[in-house]
Amino acid sequence: MLGFVALCIHPSASWIEDAYVIGFYARWEPLAHAIAQPFPWSLGDLAILAGVTLIVWRIVVCVREVRTRFGWRAVLVGVLDVAAILAIYACWFELGWGWNYDRAPVEARLRYDAARVDADALAALRSRAIAQMNALAPIAHRHAGASLDVAALRAAWLPVVQRGGDRWTPRVGAPKVTLADPFMNASGTSGFINPLSLTAQLASDLLWFERPFDLAHEWSHLAGYAREDEANYLATLTCLRSHDPVTRYSGWLELFLALPHPQRFARRTFTPLVWSDFAALRARDERRVNLSLARLSWRTYNTYLKSNHIAAGVANYDEVTRLVLGIPLDRGGLPIARS
Repeated sequence: MLGFVALCIHPSASWIEDAYVIGFYARWEPLAHAIAQPFPWSLGDLAILAGVTLIVWRIVVCVREVRTRFGWRAVLVGVLDVAAILAIYACWFELGWGWNYDRAPVEARLRYDAARVDADALAALRSRAIAQMNALAPIAHRHAGASLDVAALRAAWLPVVQRGGDRWTPRVGAPKVTLADPFMNASGTSGFINPLSLTAQLASDLLWFERPFDLAHEWSHLAGYAREDEANYLATLTCLRSHDPVTRYSGWLELFLALPHPQRFARRTFTPLVWSDFAALRARDERRVNLSLARLSWRTYNTYLKSNHIAAGVANYDEVTRLVLGIPLDRGGLPIARS
C-alpha cells in the first residue's frame, strides 16, 4: 500500500521546492554521496541485485510450497511478499529522488521570455555554435588524450545549478562503473543516474568530447533537475562557461546536435576536424548500437518520462533549445534569476 501511495501521490510544486528539494533531498543527496563515493562501482547495482535476488528467492520458495501442501495459500503469501519488496523499492525511488519530477520547471525560478524564441534567434544560435565548434576543434583535439578534470567541471557546474534554484550544495563526483554498461553501449544510452544510490554512470564507449557534457548532464539530475531539457540546459551552460577547451567544445557540439537543422550542410560549413568527430560518432554507433534494442529502450524510456509528467517524452531532450534562447545570461554566463 505504501509503495502504491508513493507512486500515486504528487505533491504541489511549492511543497516539493520548499520541503523536498531544499529540505529533505538537500540533506539526503550529500549523505548518499558520502556513502557511495568511496566505492569505484555503483552501489545502486548492488541494491538492484539484492531486490531481484529477494524476488527470485521468494518465487522459488513459493513454487516449492505449492508443490507440497500449502497450495493457493502459499501463492497468496508469495504474491504479497513480492508486492512488499516492490513497495519498498517504489518508496525508495520516490522519496530518494523521484519526487524531483514534480518540481516546478526551471522557468519558474529564472527569467524566461518566450518572445526571445523565434526562427531568427535559432538561426543565429546555430551559426554561433558552428563558429565556436570550428574555432575550438583544433585546440580541443590537442588535449584529446587528457583525463577529464572532474574538479574543474564541478567548479563550472555548481554555480549554474545553484542559480537555477538549488539553495544548497549538491555533492557529485566521478562516474561509477556499472553492470549496465554492456546494455548502455548496445542501446545507445550515454549515461544515467541510479536513483537508489544517487550515483552517475557513463557508458564506457563515450568519445572524449562527449564526456564533459554527459557527466554535467547526469550531475544535474543528481542536483534535483529531473527533466531532460533542464539537465541538458544546465550541462550546456556548464560547458560553455568552462575554461577548458575540451569542455567548451563538448558543450557547443552537444548543443548543436540538439538544434533543429536543415537536411544537409555544405562541406565547407565545418572544418575537417569537426567532420571527423561527426564521423567518429557515426562509426561508434554503427559498431556498438543494436537498433532493435535501442528502439525498445527508447520506447520504454519515452513511456517512463510521460508517466512522470514529461509530456514530450524523449523529445524533451531537444527542448533545451527553448531554454537556451529564452533565458538571458549575465556576464558570468549564468542564467538570470527572477526577481
